[in-house]
Amino acid sequence: MDICIFSNWKQNGKNGTKEMEITNLNGKPMPIPQKPLPKKIIGFKRINIFYIDQNAITFLRHFRQLFADCPIHLTIITHNDRIAKFLLRNIWPIFEKNIHCLELSAGIFNRFRQFVPSILNDCPSLRFVCFTFDKLFAEFPCDDNAMASDGQAVAKWLFTPLQNNVPKMFNCWLQNGDPNLSSKVEAFKAAFASALSPANFIIVFWFLRSNSVVPFVLTNESTQEQLALKSINNSDRFLLVRCPIARDESKWTKWEEEAICLQIYDQWNRIEIQIYNSDEIGKGLLDATHGTSD
Repeated sequence: MDICIFSNWKQNGKNGTKEMEITNLNGKPMPIPQKPLPKKIIGFKRINIFYIDQNAITFLRHFRQLFADCPIHLTIITHNDRIAKFLLRNIWPIFEKNIHCLELSAGIFNRFRQFVPSILNDCPSLRFVCFTFDKLFAEFPCDDNAMASDGQAVAKWLFTPLQNNVPKMFNCWLQNGDPNLSSKVEAFKAAFASALSPANFIIVFWFLRSNSVVPFVLTNESTQEQLALKSINNSDRFLLVRCPIARDESKWTKWEEEAICLQIYDQWNRIEIQIYNSDEIGKGLLDATHGTSD
């Protein structure tokens, strides 16, 4: 199932209005569901959202049970503070509990944290985070309160294990030209060395030259873990892996390959929200005093 939600201009005399229209990705119109989907529908390929009004919100709520049963891969693209706040209040709660992969810019993440500082750890299933082509990286000490930096919130998420103990995955675009690269890596090593509880994760660094970082392996006897930085096939990509000292090599090799190769665009149950301008939100919704998250 592929769905595209967008606006269609309806002329009415001298004036006109924007109305939600739903099509498949080939442009064929689809009916707007008037009730929750049948239980026999257990997944979807992709939902692209370019326009949101109250009908779109109602439409997405009809999918709520489906979203609760599927691992959601969510991409959000916007550059507007008011739109970010609107999405956080009205759309985010529909997906929040079952977001497995999240792709957004560091700017959107910062806007979201202005309203919900602990937004990453509020998603109990969140396993993969990618700040697209942004250099945002973990900062210490770990914290995700309102006064903490975005980097501290990333560290808090990374150092908080999932309930099923599978490793979290994070894509990072730290680059050779970053003057703080060495100090950031050293701070990460120090945080690992002082950790008292385990937390598994795999970080993929893109566009690093081998002469800018030195591979290492550290151990933490308190948590019985190791932290290793290693090159991927002598390329400009590196892995930073925190895992048990006595790890299952077949499982971890598979997870490392997954972290390297994962492309959110190729995933099933993918939702992409692209809202750039206020006229892509239904009339009056941005000005509403309260969100409609229930």
